[in-house]
Amino acid sequence: MYSKVVAKFTTHQVLRVPLCFCPLRFIKVYVINIFRSLTRIFRQQLKCYSWLLASVAWLALPAWSQQLSVKVVTEQLPPLQIHHQGEAPTGAMVEIVELLLQQATLDGQIVFYPWARAYEVAQQQANTLIFSIMRTPAREHKFHWVAPLLADTVHLIRLKSRPELAISAIEQAKQFRIGVTRSDIAQFYLEEKGFTTEQNILLSSSYPRLWQSLFDRKVDYIMANEFMWRQKQTFEGETFQPIEVALSLDDFAQDYYLAASLNTSPIIISKLKKALEKIHQSGQYLAILQKWHLAD
Repeated sequence: MYSKVVAKFTTHQVLRVPLCFCPLRFIKVYVINIFRSLTRIFRQQLKCYSWLLASVAWLALPAWSQQLSVKVVTEQLPPLQIHHQGEAPTGAMVEIVELLLQQATLDGQIVFYPWARAYEVAQQQANTLIFSIMRTPAREHKFHWVAPLLADTVHLIRLKSRPELAISAIEQAKQFRIGVTRSDIAQFYLEEKGFTTEQNILLSSSYPRLWQSLFDRKVDYIMANEFMWRQKQTFEGETFQPIEVALSLDDFAQDYYLAASLNTSPIIISKLKKALEKIHQSGQYLAILQKWHLAD
């Protein structure tokens, strides 16, 4: 009887044995089902977030491959920077800076302000360039100094019709009034020499007004670069009152720079330096200076 029961079970019931009696087969099937489910979920998620992956890939591109924007500020300073209402800006340094922006593939426009405002904006706003600015120890930590643009000499200028203003040292000028533009390096230079706005410094908001104060005899001298007064004399001709150099200021900083605000991207600064090197090598830089009679 026992043998018959065993035989019957063996022949007819073995295929109906619960899965728990076959652990290896159960594990294999279970693992395969989990893998298939995970694969299906992954494919669905990949489709849903494909746009996100594309965005991440774009952000991962090198920054230099993207268009960068800058703000460029300056002042009215013929023949370097000239702007007339309703007309496009021009001038030697305007042409050079515009060429630099083009070569460096930077998007930006030149905005004219009174010097004090331009100086303030260039210290406060990110990715901002300023020109033409003299480099001094007092200004050294306030900007990134991209590159020198032009070197020139600085003088005390007086009307030729006033020979009584002849001097041989800056100390002798303290008994007279000197005109400078507000917040310009000339103001700080004079203040370091002991001049004050209360006694012998008259501040103007722009160079045209500075010149007018000299012609109207509101001041005895103005501080001016040689290229500035020679250009003004050339263009105004007979209407320009005769002037002459009263004193050359040999200890005055004489290099004009293109500078950038401290929070300007290093990529922008690098692009500008490479662009400046390129236009020097091509001869374009010198050609612009010669066009404006600033180089032989």
